[in-house]
Amino acid sequence: MPTIQFIKTQNDFDQCLQKNKYLVAQFTASWCGPCQAIKPMVDDLYNSERYQRLEIVRVDLDANREVASKYNITSVPTFIFFENGKETSRVKGASPKMIESFDQLNSKAVADPTASARSSSSSESSANTPKELASLIPKGYSILNDVIHFAELVSLNTLPLVKKEEAKPSDVFKLNDKHSAVVSDADSQTLFFLPLNNICKVYSVLLRLAEPDKYDDAELELDEDELKEETQVPQTLKVWTNKPGIMSFEDAASDNNAPHVEKIDLSKVKDGWYEAKLKFVRFQGVQNLTIFIDGEDEDKHIIINRIVIVGTSGDSREQGSVQPLEDE
Repeated sequence: MPTIQFIKTQNDFDQCLQKNKYLVAQFTASWCGPCQAIKPMVDDLYNSERYQRLEIVRVDLDANREVASKYNITSVPTFIFFENGKETSRVKGASPKMIESFDQLNSKAVADPTASARSSSSSESSANTPKELASLIPKGYSILNDVIHFAELVSLNTLPLVKKEEAKPSDVFKLNDKHSAVVSDADSQTLFFLPLNNICKVYSVLLRLAEPDKYDDAELELDEDELKEETQVPQTLKVWTNKPGIMSFEDAASDNNAPHVEKIDLSKVKDGWYEAKLKFVRFQGVQNLTIFIDGEDEDKHIIINRIVIVGTSGDSREQGSVQPLEDE
């Protein structure tokens, strides 16, 4: 089922206004009780056939103070209704006026021959999704790498495969870095702790298995003999959610009851990508992820070219940095 997307930046919001003639913006916050109470109703409106000519987006106050300030948001929830990029009305609080305003704007959209039904791709996937990943992003989901809090990301026993002064192990989560591969350092295990800026639902973890021969033009951490004789593909993937901090390798390796444990089946690799689908019920309300990857031979390195997290992004976690606005 398609989900309402959260606006990440002022630029994102401006682009939404340009692309959608009829737009509804819901300003919300994770600490706002009425916002959470009305959320299912707005989700139902979004998925109703009746309102398919309206685009609906959410703006989290804690994550987007700039957008909230521009539109003088003083309480939440607040709904602003736009036509041709201009505000036509707004409703504060979870009141019957909200539905009336939806119906008024929708009536204009339905009567407008230039207003087409909402495109599923406009709200179900990231605009920056690489073409090679399009088939691995189901309807209603998007890439979550841009909500990773990179300043607090922890990567253990990993080195960038390509030797560059600015290279970092965290680059393995960067979508557009052609030299993003990492190699396990001392043995076959790697461990990542990923704090997320938003509370998310996680659908899958995608692994791009590295092809070292594509790095012939770069200086690598491993020499040619090491690449051929001392490397291996990953064999085991484990994923935890909402750990208080980084786990030890011993705890990660021995925990066979992790929320997700998977033996990597190389026969399922497609165009270099391996898709690990998570048990979605266990990966809701996610504020951080711990990812453990291991190989079969403990004395050989593993190489991972890229890691992509797929799911849906929700409210910002940065609740304590601002003073809550008045609830309606």
